[in-house]
Amino acid sequence: MKYFLIVFLLAVSIGGCASGSKVKREPPAPLVNFSADKQVKELWSTSIGAGGKKNDVKLIPYLNNNVVYISDPQGRVSAFAADSGRRLWETELGVTVTGATGGGEGIVVVGTKKGQVIALDMANGKRLWSQNVSSEILAPATIGSGIVVTQSIDGSLFGLSVADGKRRWVYNRSEPALSLRGTGAPVIVDQYVLAGFASGKIAVIRLRDGLLVWEFAVSLPRGRNEIERLVDVDVTPLVIGDTLYAAGYQGKIVAVNLRSGRLLWSRDVSTYSGMSADLTNIYLSDDKGHIIALNQRTGSSVWKQDKLHGRNLNAPTYHNGYVAVGDYEGYVHWLSREDGRFVARRHVGGGAIRAQAVAGSDVLYVASQGGTLSALRIVDK
Repeated sequence: MKYFLIVFLLAVSIGGCASGSKVKREPPAPLVNFSADKQVKELWSTSIGAGGKKNDVKLIPYLNNNVVYISDPQGRVSAFAADSGRRLWETELGVTVTGATGGGEGIVVVGTKKGQVIALDMANGKRLWSQNVSSEILAPATIGSGIVVTQSIDGSLFGLSVADGKRRWVYNRSEPALSLRGTGAPVIVDQYVLAGFASGKIAVIRLRDGLLVWEFAVSLPRGRNEIERLVDVDVTPLVIGDTLYAAGYQGKIVAVNLRSGRLLWSRDVSTYSGMSADLTNIYLSDDKGHIIALNQRTGSSVWKQDKLHGRNLNAPTYHNGYVAVGDYEGYVHWLSREDGRFVARRHVGGGAIRAQAVAGSDVLYVASQGGTLSALRIVDK
């Protein structure tokens, strides 16, 4: 039986913990005052249904053709007009959704606590098919070339037919007995799938048949006990051109050439939330609540913003020249891409922001754990 590290460890300092010692929570930094360069306009806000009580469940919105698709934890899947927030359709699945929302090729896909993958018609929300996989799903599925790729919490990767959900292939691997509770979303690049695992490795798998092409160790376990040896790659891989960027917990962020598998650079960093990028930089939230900007080509530090220490940040999103990140109190902070200074802040309500915000052309869509979806635009004062 696989045992997963309890969720509260994600928000605490675990360095140097010994058996029987108490784990001390990092106190969150108070909000700093600053002179805002910009203001944030809320275009609309709406309820998506029941809130998510567990902080590890991140029900990420999916944006496609001016429609935002999202699910609540109780299986209410909805589609909203991206420009107005008008609800276009709603489907009650009657299941506990823990992995959402993926989409493409005419379908919307969610994953459940009991390991069920459910596909809905993107146009009207009609339930099309469902398929069982090996265990709970905590990340959105990815779709390409007629195949739905989803990763279960036990480390298995499944390729399912878009048409009817039938299993095309499964990729299994042995995972550590102890790991963080979470997985990143698989990424499809050309005819390959990239996925991270609790072993600290990234695997490149053929999309058509699930066969392993090559794998790369982002981090290697080290330390005196199992907690210190956690190296989960729970961050969704980022691909820019021919370069793969991957990051793990208590490990590194690495840049790897996808054609050759050659390591381009690596930096010591610990993260479990996610990454974003513009044309020159990579942006990530580390496990201390610091936002870090790294040069894509060299991995060198561009800036670090540490004034959000301990605020349990979500993955940053680059949008229209700024880096946006949400925290445990429901604040969204906008930072300058050039030097990391604060330029704007907005409280959206509905509790913590755990899911990564989704960027439209000039609007940021933010989902809170309390069941609120907001459309925000940053404008001149």
